[in-house]
Amino acid sequence: MTQTPPPRPSMIALTRQLVSGVVELARLELTRGRQELGQMADSVKAGMLMMGISFGLLFMALMVLLIFVVLIVAEVTGLRPWVVALFALVLLLVVGSFVGILGFRKIKVGPPEETIASVQEDIEWAKRLLRRG
Repeated sequence: MTQTPPPRPSMIALTRQLVSGVVELARLELTRGRQELGQMADSVKAGMLMMGISFGLLFMALMVLLIFVVLIVAEVTGLRPWVVALFALVLLLVVGSFVGILGFRKIKVGPPEETIASVQEDIEWAKRLLRRG
């Protein structure tokens, strides 16, 4: 009893199968990229919230300290308290702007590197597969 081998799929069927596989792979990679970006956004959001609370508390402490310093400097120098407060305001605006600019430069969110690397691998795989076929 000899068995006949099963019929080989046609070139059109193989091409259709390859295209549907590539489309499904692209869909999966897109989903993965969205998930990765969502995870990155969640971690940045949590960190920014904690930094905001910290800055708020530190700002309140700075206000109390500033009132104290203004009153002491005004008492010691004999200047009016509003003159000392104006000087402190200008100084705080300059220092705060400088620190804010430095902080803004440090906040960087990049592209989803794992997804990009995976997509590049998939493209190379598809190119090698097409070269063989």
